[in-house]
Amino acid sequence: MKALALNVLSMLSSHDVTFFIPPYQRNYEWTTEQCEIFLNDVKTTCQLNAEGKNTEHFFGTIIYFKAKTAYGQPDKLVLIDGQQRITTTMLFLVALRDILGTERGGKFIDSKFLKNNSVDGDEEHKVKLKQVETDWGAYKKLILAEKLSDDEKKSAVYRNYKYFLTKLSADNRGSVNLTDFIENGLEKFSVVTIELEPDKNKWENPQEIFESMNSLGKPLSLADLVRNYLLLGMDPETQNELYSRYWTPIEKAIPGRLSDFIRDYMQYRECQSFLKATERNYKELYSLFKKIFISADAKSLLEDLSLCSKIYSWLLPGGTCGNKEIDRLLEDLGRMNVTTAYSFFLAVLCAWQRGEFNDREVVDIFDAFRIYTVRRRILGLNAAENKSFPLLTKYILDLRTVSDKKERMFEILSDRESNLRLPNDIELSRYLETMNFYNFAHNKFIFSLIEESLSGSLPEVEDKNLQIERIMPHTLNETWIRELGEDYNSVREELENTIGNLTLIHNKTELNNRTFAEKKKFYTERDDLLIAQSWIVDQDVWNEDAIRRRTALVTEYLLKTVLPIPDRMRTTNNFSQNQKFHFSFKDLDLIGEEIRFRDDPSYRAIVVSPSEVEFEGKKWRLSPLTREILSRLGKVSPSGSYQGSRWWVFNGYVLYDLAIGMADGESD
Repeated sequence: MKALALNVLSMLSSHDVTFFIPPYQRNYEWTTEQCEIFLNDVKTTCQLNAEGKNTEHFFGTIIYFKAKTAYGQPDKLVLIDGQQRITTTMLFLVALRDILGTERGGKFIDSKFLKNNSVDGDEEHKVKLKQVETDWGAYKKLILAEKLSDDEKKSAVYRNYKYFLTKLSADNRGSVNLTDFIENGLEKFSVVTIELEPDKNKWENPQEIFESMNSLGKPLSLADLVRNYLLLGMDPETQNELYSRYWTPIEKAIPGRLSDFIRDYMQYRECQSFLKATERNYKELYSLFKKIFISADAKSLLEDLSLCSKIYSWLLPGGTCGNKEIDRLLEDLGRMNVTTAYSFFLAVLCAWQRGEFNDREVVDIFDAFRIYTVRRRILGLNAAENKSFPLLTKYILDLRTVSDKKERMFEILSDRESNLRLPNDIELSRYLETMNFYNFAHNKFIFSLIEESLSGSLPEVEDKNLQIERIMPHTLNETWIRELGEDYNSVREELENTIGNLTLIHNKTELNNRTFAEKKKFYTERDDLLIAQSWIVDQDVWNEDAIRRRTALVTEYLLKTVLPIPDRMRTTNNFSQNQKFHFSFKDLDLIGEEIRFRDDPSYRAIVVSPSEVEFEGKKWRLSPLTREILSRLGKVSPSGSYQGSRWWVFNGYVLYDLAIGMADGESD
């Protein structure tokens, strides 16, 4: 290891070196704010030295090692630390050169600091600072004074060049001598250069030093760490080759999602769940990555990552696999926010690409998963999905060996813990009777699925003119009050937001609180959506009976036709019966809170102890109270035995699911 004190321009002035930013480094990321600080430091240092105060500005450390080069080429100094600062300095010099021109020092800057004039024709070595692949095109053209494309002008390299150009041009129009910014400014920017000698000293390992240098400040992402792990230790030419062939396509396939992809790839390969990829978890996930792939060949692993990244891109908005049915199902699953299942989806799609599933089989697997997910979302279920869904990848071989993939997928999904259950028709029917469907996040999407089933045409869910309409309006005029009867207010409060009183229409604002007769005419004559006619226009009056009738009919159609599950699962408990369960109001921090009965929220109780509630002035345990209320409602089953936590709700969540969620962890 050799350390030397220099000023930054002395380091850049040699014509016998090319500074090389290796592909494992980050792209150039300095913001305009950071460039403003840099410019102010240059100006402050310049002013102090012009006043005779003989000031220097410490610009940090530059760490590098020398790579082997061919005879006749400049020495290649591979930067380990200092990339962002040196790149910013070069952009400042390019802007200064372009303003000064050939007659006022621009030519000197160009030949002294920006280019190696001893090199002919080879742009990689002629340009003194070689950028990473993604920044190279824009940066090279700035150095060589060539025209940039529109895409290249979107880069941080060009943005910061334009910032310096604008600021320095304004200074040039004043009384400032721009060459002073070099003589009294940058020439006083001191650095400490540290040359590593890994060939001589094994402990001067560039990979380890790079990671330790980046242990402070903004952390490297999981993708950064994995890229460095796979590329560091190779010679620069091999790094460049592998980076260009494999890593660049990964960045282009899934921009902004690389760390998520790496974590999902790990889950796919290991058939287990890992922590979500966040700044807090990057290092732990990276450590696991190294353990998992410790024996893997770096090139083969990069090749597989590149292939899987293309497949992973099909899961993201705008992605397409080339099959319309599969694309549609993936889009629908995306609406349901099931990113926790992406590792399983990746496994299915990779098997499809290997020819292990045909198109229809992939459609069947994803359709079963969509039905399962939509049914769960109606009930507000998503607890513990992050831990369970990655484990589904272990069933790929099982799915390959059975003839009916859809049936088997339903069997797999119905054998999870209770909080991961496949909801049956009874549970969903009861919930939809009173559910506030108007404020449900996915109401337009579910009505669109019903419309597609009725008419064969899927409405565009994102269309702003496509809206949810209350048939019985929130604000009742005299006609509505008369038709609803003397209990009109209680009917409105109880039923206005239920699924039976809602439909999907275009241009809702035209209707508002018009009479039912006027609305029927609009639904029939002016709207092409069958959902706006079905089980509505055959009614003479829209009252409590009509709303309840339509709730039952829409629910039945939704569950049997749009979201069908195997007949044998419609009324059974579709979850594993072997789950251990502990329930305590104290653990849920609910003592003193009000809970409501799931099937009839008018029944309410106050939690008074870890195991008891108060109802009608009497203390009850939850299961006996559940049987009591079901008796009043005429719904007691022959067994008469109930797990009370499944029947009571707090803030819209079933108590059983809250307890399981606390035990297993929430979905990410």
